[in-house]
Amino acid sequence: MLRKLLSHAAIYGLAAQLPRVAGVLALPVITPYLTPTDYGVAGVMSAYLAALTLVHSLGLGTVEMNSFVKYPLRYKWIWRQIHGFMLLWSVMYGLLMFAVLYAVVPDEASGNELVLVLLQVIPVAFLAPTSGYGGTTFLLRQQPMSIAWRSFVAGLMMVALNIYFIAEMRLGYMGWFYASFCSEVILFLLYFKKVYFDEKIWPIFRFKMHRIRHSLRIGLPMVPHNFSTFLLDASDKLVMDALKIPITRIGSYNLASSFGLYFSAASGALEQAASPFYYQYYAKSKDKAALLSARKMTLTMQAFFLMTTFAVSIWLKEVFQLLIKNNVLQQAYPLAIVILMGYNYRPMYWAVVNRLAYEEKTKVLWKISLVAGLGNVLLNLLLIPYYGIEAAAFTTFAALMYMGYSGFMLKEYKQLPRIPHYPLLWLMATTGLLLLSYYLSDVAVLVKVMITGSLLTLVTLWVVLNIKTTKSVV
Repeated sequence: MLRKLLSHAAIYGLAAQLPRVAGVLALPVITPYLTPTDYGVAGVMSAYLAALTLVHSLGLGTVEMNSFVKYPLRYKWIWRQIHGFMLLWSVMYGLLMFAVLYAVVPDEASGNELVLVLLQVIPVAFLAPTSGYGGTTFLLRQQPMSIAWRSFVAGLMMVALNIYFIAEMRLGYMGWFYASFCSEVILFLLYFKKVYFDEKIWPIFRFKMHRIRHSLRIGLPMVPHNFSTFLLDASDKLVMDALKIPITRIGSYNLASSFGLYFSAASGALEQAASPFYYQYYAKSKDKAALLSARKMTLTMQAFFLMTTFAVSIWLKEVFQLLIKNNVLQQAYPLAIVILMGYNYRPMYWAVVNRLAYEEKTKVLWKISLVAGLGNVLLNLLLIPYYGIEAAAFTTFAALMYMGYSGFMLKEYKQLPRIPHYPLLWLMATTGLLLLSYYLSDVAVLVKVMITGSLLTLVTLWVVLNIKTTKSVV
């Protein structure tokens, strides 16, 4: 299991995430032509887009994954009906998105309102369903290369276009949106043949309403659950905007939070690789060996995430000095440490959420995610007026910890056959390493080198020993 998980994650990570690495390396090229205002406008608009995009899916991705596992001979018939419904829904939803986004364009973007909004709405309204089905098909069949090379091509084009539009054309924040739009079009074209001609997932527009109603009963409870991603990743900037925090300060926070989002996006490689394993293990939940393998996979990933975020955090001061060619923006690195350390919660979160989703207990997921997201918003509203943007970083960390570990306390989860995961110990370890990384960020470089070398040695030994001893039950 572990060998296969690592090989799939490496493919997703190296091929699909390399463009993100390239994007980070491009920062010294583009940041001389960007201002805190550019980051502020991009942060506010991206936050609204994230919120609207999450609602758009109606949670039907869970239905598609369940039908693939439970009905292997007729899942395409289910998918085609959902696909027809989603295409019609997407067009209607696109009109709503246009109205909302147009109304919230910051004053600093005056003159670009129409183009800015269209660049965000068109991909969601017309392209996203096709790309989504292509990616889901390859993911569930455990064909990571097919996803990876498409993501690599689209991502690399976005990085190249970012450099062109920002550094060459001097378009500022608009450069990000032009590049993102072009990347979505490329991804759609790369999946088009696979979805419609190879897999023949042609939409059925005369779908059976009972099928859609059944799917929505399972999927809609996922909407508040998925919406929490926005509340945790992006709502901070909207709260700051509502509280009239200067756009330049929002821009500094947006840059700091982007490092947490870089890690979150990169960890998607492991999430993509791990999800099919979780579903197969939980399908055999009466077999204790399957649950033990699922736990070992979870705890291995959790240890890796914890050490990785800690190692990166102690170097963020130097990373900002190297990559961010703007003295004002460089001062945001302490915020980035707090936010980055929060994002190592994800493996423990995946273990619970995948289990509850497989058991179709999606109605309780809001107790994990929505509570965490709303708690983050409420704390920001209370604390930012008194403690500034620094408060937002610490409230985000607290909310992410709740997100990662509260699911183990749910009654619905405890009633299932399960193996202990020791969530309180992992929570204490994460909090302790956050405090330690905050302190070590200012120590001598030689000390950081020694710490990083020790962690790399531990990770290497852990991986080698587990690959040799792990036996798969899948």
